[in-house]
Amino acid sequence: MKGSYHMKTIFNILITLLLPAAVLGQYQIKVTSYGVADSIVYIRGSVFDDKNFIPKDTIRLNGKPVTIKVAKPIIGGVYFFYFPNTKERIYFILENKDSLQFAFSGTHYLDSVTTNKAKNKTLLAYQRLEKTFSNLDSLYAKELASGKKYNLAQKAVFFKVKTDALVAFRTAALKTLKPEDALYIYFNGLNKLDLSVPSRRDYAGRDLFIKQFDVNKPKFLFTPIFRNVLTEYFSYIPLQADSISKGVDTIMLQLNCSSKSYTYVFDYITKLLKNREIQNNTEAYAGFIQKYVQQKPCAVIDKKIADQLVQEAAAIKSLKLLDTCANVVLPDTTGVVQNLHAFASQYDYTVLIFFDPSCEHCKVELPKMDSVIRSIATKTHLNIGKFAVCNDGVTNETIWKEFILENKLNENYMHVKLDSYNMELRKKYDAFTNPLFYLINKNLTLIGKKISPNTLQRFIFK
Repeated sequence: MKGSYHMKTIFNILITLLLPAAVLGQYQIKVTSYGVADSIVYIRGSVFDDKNFIPKDTIRLNGKPVTIKVAKPIIGGVYFFYFPNTKERIYFILENKDSLQFAFSGTHYLDSVTTNKAKNKTLLAYQRLEKTFSNLDSLYAKELASGKKYNLAQKAVFFKVKTDALVAFRTAALKTLKPEDALYIYFNGLNKLDLSVPSRRDYAGRDLFIKQFDVNKPKFLFTPIFRNVLTEYFSYIPLQADSISKGVDTIMLQLNCSSKSYTYVFDYITKLLKNREIQNNTEAYAGFIQKYVQQKPCAVIDKKIADQLVQEAAAIKSLKLLDTCANVVLPDTTGVVQNLHAFASQYDYTVLIFFDPSCEHCKVELPKMDSVIRSIATKTHLNIGKFAVCNDGVTNETIWKEFILENKLNENYMHVKLDSYNMELRKKYDAFTNPLFYLINKNLTLIGKKISPNTLQRFIFK
């Protein structure tokens, strides 16, 4: 009996000693609500930007305290409550081993919320301060809606009062935090962003800015500002393929293949390099795939996706710049077969267009491109043709012809139709999205691929 008692005592001591070790791998969040407008609230973890998040839990707001416990350890970062009825977000910091408490009441949750941890009291106070500048945000949105343009320096002046107040708050808070704290990483990153005013001529500023961030730090990924940092960095770089590619190399050289950030950054860069505002963007994109998928493959990129990217890059490279463009031979609106080479040889330049008359982007971008071409022709006295390929594959031609008439696409135009079975031509021009614009000179040389109205002007006025 005595031995049994001793064994039981030792067992209880072991349980007492081991229990904290198990609890340390957990976090828990207790939420209490009083008379709120929402019946549920979602708990989500921020990752990379405001659009990406990790769903964590759903809590019913029924006036009773609800506690969630999670045994799996986390890296820690910026999380948020999302209220689906009021559409409100409230951010908070969640670190591994945290035990957090929140209480909400009424309909204005940010005003009423209380919490038990100093770091989250600080973050809530910061969000309330930020909210006091909502009128300034609304005024800026109205200015843009009215057609007013702001460059980055002018935008910085517009928001100076708000920026100064937020930077001062965060700077004071940083003095109370440790560099490894998620709130420190978040506030420090926001300060670097707010104090930066990109200029495409400020080469030193560009390098200084990006060196302030550790793109491999896991807690930095779990904030909503990683994408903003990349966007800010590339705002320092001229919109030309060679310059953008150097900036891409700077980021990729800093990034570890095994980093949790790799797939997010990789995806961001592939989208960036497809931006038609970048001159010769297609060459930059194909070069990126060759360099970071074919030559330096990273295991975190799915093989099937990698193979698709390689095929896409090969298609881009098959349509070579400064080479004779592939001919397009298709029937026009009256059924007469027309020839791109014959058409383009009559003009100083020809813009080859692929569009779908039902496409919302086309309805905006085609008239805009047409307007820019007319303006260039007036300023330069150049004769610029427009060879427009209807690329929708529909049998009803009424929509196509109405689109041409409604948008007055009739000056120096040739309108032809590509049937849905002509995959060979689509492959030659990678014409699987709409709209697309290519630039050809009088000698039938392809000098611009997947251009925009702005890059067209840079080609002509170089």
